[in-house]
Amino acid sequence: MSDILAASASDERKIPRIHDLLERLRVVADPRQHRRLLDELSRPKRARVVSFLNQHAFNLAWTDPAFGDDLLRSDVLLRDGVGMAACLRLLARAPGMNLNGTDFIPQLVAAYAGRRVALIGTSEPYLERARQYLRERGADVVCALDGFGDEERYPAAVVESRPDLVILGMGMPKQERIASRLAAAADYPVVIVNGGAILDFLAGRFPRAPMWARRVRMEWLYRLAREPRRLWRRYLLGGAQFLSRVVRLCWGDGPDASAIRMERAANSNVTTWEMPSMAMDMQPLFAQTDTRLAQLVQRLDVGMGEGGRRIVQFIAARPGEGVSSLAYSYALASAQLRKRRVLLLSNDIDDAEHAACLVDEVGGDDPHPVASAAGEGVTRMRLFSDTRSYQDNYAVLDDNAVWKGLAERFDEIVVDARSPFALATAKHAGGVILVVEAEVTRASLLRKLLDDLAGVNARVLGSVLNKHRSHLPYALHERL
Repeated sequence: MSDILAASASDERKIPRIHDLLERLRVVADPRQHRRLLDELSRPKRARVVSFLNQHAFNLAWTDPAFGDDLLRSDVLLRDGVGMAACLRLLARAPGMNLNGTDFIPQLVAAYAGRRVALIGTSEPYLERARQYLRERGADVVCALDGFGDEERYPAAVVESRPDLVILGMGMPKQERIASRLAAAADYPVVIVNGGAILDFLAGRFPRAPMWARRVRMEWLYRLAREPRRLWRRYLLGGAQFLSRVVRLCWGDGPDASAIRMERAANSNVTTWEMPSMAMDMQPLFAQTDTRLAQLVQRLDVGMGEGGRRIVQFIAARPGEGVSSLAYSYALASAQLRKRRVLLLSNDIDDAEHAACLVDEVGGDDPHPVASAAGEGVTRMRLFSDTRSYQDNYAVLDDNAVWKGLAERFDEIVVDARSPFALATAKHAGGVILVVEAEVTRASLLRKLLDDLAGVNARVLGSVLNKHRSHLPYALHERL
């Protein structure tokens, strides 16, 4: 019995770790975001680590806390493989594009044409073949080291050769551990990519699956057929473990844990104002949602008072709930209906790369920045900087003086903050609105979010039921 209880307690520690990894995933929804990511990585302002979360990495992170920590230290964590796509769908999250390293890394190398590249991994003669392959495609390979040497020599070699791009092809979990060390040692902008078997693929040691197999997401089966002795444990045994762990992840809260969370939320000092759920359109077009948004503005005026200089945050338990569209629509409605000076803080805005950024401007001499991106009665500004470290972003967003300075310049501040900064901003908000996607968001995720908000003494005002879909004819639905 004690062994069973110990195993259960161990799983309780593993599940939050995996949830943290899934929250750190950067889901790339479409080719436009894919191009933006490549452009962002081609112009780093500091050392950045790019990693991939696939089925094998999921299993390793489940059993190896140190490896999970190395993945969490990655600046960009991308979803790789059909297994992780299925996992995200079971968690009611959009999986986005499949960004496997074998396809993504050559695209990144192309963006670094003519610049300095370092290769660390595999062994000869494959290392030299990969080096020659990249040189033929315009990369200036200034350093190439096999992946079986003393780990101490890698940071020194990178610091000495100062490449712009480092490709690690050493396999998990070694490459992720070394990537963290390289990033800590680098005192200049460099991108470090954990590529697994990428150097062997570039060298022709392992052939890619035919295009038809890639299109139907069966490349893993092709690789298994080519290398059954090396890969059968990873794909067959590992696949069964992955499936069982995903099921535990989906149902890991359990009725007891859910009851505990609800009790904590009830006993916390969070003030909850009940607000009826309402249907909201997905597109941020004021003309389409004027009635619903006017109701939302009125209800928040009741819950927070009609006076200006207030901070409202929209938050969701998972990506894809429509938070950014709703936040913008609300900001526009509040500005037009109440004639307020409204500031929208969000990283999901048009031309986000060139828009003013709160963290970047606060980093200067003036602790009270003035936003510069304005339009349609709403001043828009990026909330956090993708080029700064997590610590730098958090320090600004957790500074009460920053929010006080913004409140002196605007009547209302609307915040659209996503993980990992959502809680840092929520405790400064006068009111927090939960955005819930109808018929999709799991109750366990909402309970966890409420528990997290209670932990920072956030004031939850109510919820909005977004993307509501009526299964009745429109005329009948409106009469009910």
